[in-house]
Amino acid sequence: MTEILKNILSEVQKTITVKAAVGEPIEIEDKIFIPIFGVGVGVGGGGRLGKEQRGGGGGFGGGGGVIPVAVLAVFKGVPGPEGVKFFIVKRHSALAQVIGEAASVIMEKLMPSKGEPMPAEKKEKT
Repeated sequence: MTEILKNILSEVQKTITVKAAVGEPIEIEDKIFIPIFGVGVGVGGGGRLGKEQRGGGGGFGGGGGVIPVAVLAVFKGVPGPEGVKFFIVKRHSALAQVIGEAASVIMEKLMPSKGEPMPAEKKEKT
């Protein structure tokens, strides 16, 4: 059980990167928008040994999520700090919904489908 837990946590650790927290830049006219996400993962497990002839039991579970938290806007042609704005996203705003939908698309591309190897294990095409 301990080895399985180590393997699972190792794979989860590979997916939680800066790339998961900073979205792909979105260019619209003279602006570039970079979505920023909060990424979280929680895991837990437990078990017990049975007495005499009775067996024991155990289990493990986990979950994770991505939440839009901000957008960095870069205005082309505007020099210095005036050309960069940072917008905090409120949880229940239209902007949060759009960023959240973008996050799910990004996570689908980052996470393998069932039965596929993790991204770090995929072979480069030559």
